[in-house]
Amino acid sequence: MKIGAIASAPEVLGLIKEALEKNLHEDQFVFLERRNDELDIDRIDLFSTNVLIVDAETISKADLKVISSCTKEHSNPAIIYATKNAQDGQLIELMRAGVMEVISYPITSGELLEAIERLRLRRYIASTYRPRGKILSFISAKGGAGATFIAGNLGYSLAVDCKEKVLFVDLHMQFGDAAFYLVETAGPRTLTDVISQTGLDSTVIASATTQVTDNYFLLQAPDSPDKAVGIKPQHIDNLLTVAIQDYDYVIVDLPREIEAITMKVLDRSDKIYIVFQPVISYLRAVTKVLNLFNLLGYESRKIETILNRMDRGVAISLEKMEDAIQKSIDWVFPNDFVNATESVNTGIPLEKMRPHIPLSNAFKAMAGEITEVEIEVKDHASWMQKWFK
Repeated sequence: MKIGAIASAPEVLGLIKEALEKNLHEDQFVFLERRNDELDIDRIDLFSTNVLIVDAETISKADLKVISSCTKEHSNPAIIYATKNAQDGQLIELMRAGVMEVISYPITSGELLEAIERLRLRRYIASTYRPRGKILSFISAKGGAGATFIAGNLGYSLAVDCKEKVLFVDLHMQFGDAAFYLVETAGPRTLTDVISQTGLDSTVIASATTQVTDNYFLLQAPDSPDKAVGIKPQHIDNLLTVAIQDYDYVIVDLPREIEAITMKVLDRSDKIYIVFQPVISYLRAVTKVLNLFNLLGYESRKIETILNRMDRGVAISLEKMEDAIQKSIDWVFPNDFVNATESVNTGIPLEKMRPHIPLSNAFKAMAGEITEVEIEVKDHASWMQKWFK
């Protein structure tokens, strides 16, 4: 649910923010202050906001007029109004204006959260928040597995072949380089430019992305480690909540370290893809990652494995690898070092550069299965049979 607040003073806004961020729900927040005592309600995306919190020590005719206009024109948001010693006549005026809940001023955390939960239970509020998209996360079992390359090129296939709107988010805070895989020239803005904005919405996200194709967009990692300081799990949570309302797929390229931000993304993910290579050290690493995910309580159906750079010269069979990691291998990508390297060096997605080679076909096949869109992939079936016969 998306919750907005327009407060009369910084200390009130701080109290509201503290109460909401401690509440255990996957909500997105927008925090604003009044301008010259006026609400300026249009600063909030009213269409996507489910609940709006407003406070005023005394009820003003100006507030009633703005709220009335808002509730007449929009089914959302449901408005919570905090005021001091409201009389019966004033309560009736608030109700006529369209206010759903009236709470006492100054605001207390308990009363505010109770009002929000009452609204959350109302059917029309619950029905308005329907995420459009899914979150697909990619993580390497061990450094250099190729997760960024696979994630970036899968996003291209989802956008180009399946006609989905895709956002790629690079969360490698220290050494993010996804831009070099997808575009020849990186854009000037990064994750840092938008992540902590109080009015974060789809327009703000779009303004910071680099366009890869007509419906494929890249949100780059900070361009230096010091710019990543201050980014918190709540910031990433808000970003994902906004993004899945506007994009069909949000692909997140995760660092290998499992820390608070990474866990927040993993918790929110519809699918988690672990990428590894047919080497003993990678098999040990993917086993450790799978064990960790099991301890964290992630369902096995949520996790899929991707074997990258497989070729005829590999001595270990697929069956032995599956025995070693105690899980089936869901996707196999062929080894094509020459074409993959050329794609990375030029900043051109592989399918755009070499649309019919086996590695490009593997991306198409995966995108088609994810979206349930039929894509004609020449010779991919015969190549797969070579490994799974």
